[in-house]
Amino acid sequence: MTVTAERLSCATEVSALLPVVGGTTTVPLVDGTQRVYANLDYAASAPALEAVAARVTEVLPLYASVHRGAGYLSQVSTALYESARQTIARFVDARPDDVAIITRNTTDSLNLLAGVVPAGGRVLVLDVEHHANLLPWVQTSERHGNRTTILPIAGTVAATLDALRDELARQSYALVTITGASNVTGEALPIDQVVALAHAEGARVAVDGAQLVPHRGFSLAATNADYVAFSGHKTYAPFGAGALVGRRDWLDTGAPYLAGGGAVRDVRADRTVWQPAPARHEAGSPNVLGAIALA
Repeated sequence: MTVTAERLSCATEVSALLPVVGGTTTVPLVDGTQRVYANLDYAASAPALEAVAARVTEVLPLYASVHRGAGYLSQVSTALYESARQTIARFVDARPDDVAIITRNTTDSLNLLAGVVPAGGRVLVLDVEHHANLLPWVQTSERHGNRTTILPIAGTVAATLDALRDELARQSYALVTITGASNVTGEALPIDQVVALAHAEGARVAVDGAQLVPHRGFSLAATNADYVAFSGHKTYAPFGAGALVGRRDWLDTGAPYLAGGGAVRDVRADRTVWQPAPARHEAGSPNVLGAIALA
């Protein structure tokens, strides 16, 4: 077989990587010399892109109160924050009626979601889940009476899907929650197939997108998944911001994640009227710079 020059050129062409903050940082070696650091820990936390750092520097002079001020800078900061929310939703191809909630990270997002699953609803998880997509469901089950079933994976993806189908047919579940890509093995289940199985039995699907979203295109609309959670520190933004994006109804009516200002519409001595999502779950002063960096 003859390899043409054009095909060889395409095969060897490498796209330039976007520069990251600290990409030329040197570290000391045991022999006393210095070397540029080779960071092999990107799966746990990726450094911020230089473009992200530049954007944060650009908006710092505009930093002011969000959602609770009448001054010019407050209005600008509020607009930047809400614009960031829209960008984050577009990044995962959210549907028009989905809602994007700014959180601290994937763990925060999944704990928030665990708190709004309807009372008594069963949750099904696989035994390969990261702690962030396992412990919130177990703890919530203990507090709210929602039962969590941990399903062992099989030797192949096909067999795992068969086991999932059988379990969903055996009893009713409100939610199936899966990792988009394993942080241990890198294995990625076919999300659209999991969604089809779950929806056929009336269950929703949440995706832990922490390892998936930074590296592959992900679409809520195309997969028809109901929720996705991810972190900024894995998507080349600084620590401190993440997102939960998905269907609005549970988030509009579920218990507020935090009780405080911004999450309420009306407060009186004898009653409290809560806002709908996303404000319902974003009490207190929001992380405007984190949201902008993530966007």
